[in-house]
This record gives sequence, structure tokens and C-alpha cells, in this order.
Amino acid sequence: MASKAPLMVSVSGVRGIAGESVTPALVERYVGAFGALLLAQPPASPPPSGRPLVVLGRDSRVSGAWIEAVAAGVLQACGLDVRLAGVVPTPTVQLLVLRECRAVGGLVVTSSHNPAPWNGLKFVAADGLFLAPARCKELFAAADAGQAPLAAWDQAGAASPLPDAPAAHVEACLALPYVPVEEIKAKAFKVALDTVNGAGGPTMARLLEALGCTVVGLNLEASGIFAHSPEPIPQHLGQLCEAVVESGADFGIAVDPDVDRCVLIDEQGRPLGEEYTLGIAVEFLLGPHVGKRGPVVRNLSTSRVVDDVAAKYGCTAHQSAVGEIHVAQEMLRVAAVVGGEGNGGVMLPDLHIGRDAPVAATLALSALAKFGGTMSGLKAALPQYEIVKQKVPLAGVADPDAVLAALRDRWAARAGARVDERDGIRVDFEDWWVHVRRSNTEPVVRIIAEAPTAAAALERCNQFAALLA
Repeated sequence: MASKAPLMVSVSGVRGIAGESVTPALVERYVGAFGALLLAQPPASPPPSGRPLVVLGRDSRVSGAWIEAVAAGVLQACGLDVRLAGVVPTPTVQLLVLRECRAVGGLVVTSSHNPAPWNGLKFVAADGLFLAPARCKELFAAADAGQAPLAAWDQAGAASPLPDAPAAHVEACLALPYVPVEEIKAKAFKVALDTVNGAGGPTMARLLEALGCTVVGLNLEASGIFAHSPEPIPQHLGQLCEAVVESGADFGIAVDPDVDRCVLIDEQGRPLGEEYTLGIAVEFLLGPHVGKRGPVVRNLSTSRVVDDVAAKYGCTAHQSAVGEIHVAQEMLRVAAVVGGEGNGGVMLPDLHIGRDAPVAATLALSALAKFGGTMSGLKAALPQYEIVKQKVPLAGVADPDAVLAALRDRWAARAGARVDERDGIRVDFEDWWVHVRRSNTEPVVRIIAEAPTAAAALERCNQFAALLA
């Protein structure tokens, strides 16, 4: 009997409930199809073995060990060598594919911010980006058809460990030419760090300590038994907020289990909001201390803070559909100097074009050191908006496509409205916007609203939520 547990298949990869919708058979099908896809595109620089190479990493979820073992075996059976990075951040795998291993791709066993019972697969191409939408369709069709040609018995790949994989990631962050390492060290920041027992503890603590920070650690053990709900949003970060105040920390950092999202807490124990991680990064990179000039890219669910900061420095902000690969493709198209998503994801082409919490933390420390004040002051120096994010279960929406079409028709006729249909429906007015879309990662419809005040944003969010009923 087919499982009734959710299975999400999208440009964000494959994810579901481990042991229910994510089974060994499912892993075999999707990884086999991925292996075949990689083998169809020979590497530009073949490894010494003569076989293409894949980097395999995972977050700390308890189910990760068996999924990793199945995935490694399937890749080898396809004729691919496998470098086992172990429990590492997703962006570490992306960076290693791009810089370190001359690989044809990477595979990450993770379900990102989803709850502990979930797990899944993220597919990385040879350029360090997640698979493009067209290649995802090809992969998913092959998986559905069960197409996984295997290598001959004497052509199977070999697996080998990749020791201390996070070292390259930390070193790359420190080597960015505009990161004022000595100035940061001189500030001797105290930072409260919550990695929610995901993959980020060792890497994030190592990075902060290399920058001279005293780390007040919470939930750093990579056990996969999450101390709280793993999505780093304000309602889940009470323990970290308390720790910032009680320890007298200069600020706090929270990351999700696969360490591609970074959220900041000010010195008073108040979350800045996910949106301001990218805002701070854009301000630092475009501002007088670095002075970059060029396009900036954000997704359609991200705050106008990014647009306002870009405009201040004469730069253009471009928008994309939600999903890291969509942002990445737009960044490549316009040759962006920075981009990201309003969930705490910063994407820096100088390192690699992927959401990267270590990069985000490095840029936040750089900005704070140059600012010379407090984290609350740093946020206050940026444009101020309030954003509200809600979810409506798909099961409660009779026909999501029809509802979105009705929303489009209703708002397109309003004077002053700008309607964007690239990903669901986004409605923009002069002083507020709302974005309604089906999630790539959960069986929900997301509603995100931004306005000058929290009350106004909540009112708009509730207004659109009522229309989904």
C-alpha cells in the first residue's frame, strides 16, 4: 500500500517522512536517476581513477545514516566514485563540488528546516548550484520510470572519506578580501550560537572562534535530536534570545539543520527578523567599506529592505521565483554581486552561488565591526519594515490553482496594484505587498505580507488567508 505521508518533489529536491514516504526504494530510484544524469555529462577534469566523482554529505538527522549508506551504494553501482564528507552543511558540499574535488555533482541528505521525522535529497550540479528546473524534470521523469543503468561488476565506483570537509569552507570565508579579520578579532565579540543539533555546530563554532569570538553554545551537538522546532524563525528562538541576555552576548546566531539559513538576534535578545540577514549583507557589500556595484537579486517573498539598500547605492534589485536555484539563475543572468532569500539565506558569488550561513555570519560580523555600534543599531540604520508569514495547509484549500487565479483577477483590477505571477501571486502597492504561493518544501500555501507596521502586515496577511478558505 502506498504511504499517505507527504512527499515533496520540486526544485528544492525530494523530501518526506523517513521510513514512510522516504524509503530505501525511493532513495534508490532518485539517486540512481541522478547518477545516470551525471554520467551523461562527462567531467571537464576527470579524477585520477578515470571515474566521475560525487561529493556526498548529510545533515545530522537520525535517518541520515541509512539514507547516506543507500545513496553511496547506488552511486557506486552506477560507476561513480563517492567522496564522503560526513555531517556537514549543505553549502559546504556545494563549495566542495565547485572548488575542491573536480566533481560532476554532489548529493546532500537533508530536509533542511523540516521537522526531525523528515529527510530527503538535494541534488547539486557540477557548477555547485542545485539542479536547474529543466534538469530536475529530467531527473524526476527518469526516477518515475525507474531508469538507473548500472555499471559492470568491474566498473563500480569506490567510496572514500573526505577528512575535515568544513575546513575548506571556513578558510574560504576568512579569505574573502573584504572581510576585516583583524578588526573583527579586535572587537572580541561574544556570540550566542544555536545550531539546533543540526550539522552546523562544528563549522559555525570553528568559524566564530577563528574570528576571535567567544562562543556561548546552545544545541551544538550534531545529534539530529532537535532541541526545538528547527526552522529559525522568532517563535522557535526563545532559548537563544534568553541566552543572549543572560550571557551578555553582543548578539546571537541561529541556523537551520543544514546551515544554509542564518538568523540574527540583537544584544537585547530580540530577533532582527530573517529578512535583515540579507539586508545587512547587501548594505555591507554595497556600502563604503566594500563599495561593490552591480545588480542584486532577491526572491519574490523577500523584504523591500534589499531594494531600498540597492537603490541607495544606485544599484538595481531583481526578483526571482522562490527557491535557491531560481535566485541563482537570475544572479547568473544579470551578473549579480549578491543575492539571496528573505529566510536568512545569503548568496555570495565571490565564494559560490548558494545560500550559506557561514558566509552570512561572516558578513554580519564584518558589518558590525565596521559599524562600531550594537546589532540593534545596525538594524536601525537600515530601512524599517515589518513582515508577517503564515501557512495554510494544502488540505484546507479546495483548489489552490483556482484560488490563485481568482486572487489575480481580483487584484489586477485595483488601481495602483502591480501583480506578479511568476510564482503564485504577488500583489504590490506603494506601502505594502502580499505574496501567496504553494510551498516547494511543505504541503502548505504560504502567505507573506510586508508593511510599515506589524499590525498592517498582519491585517493584509489575514485578509488574503480568508480568501483561501
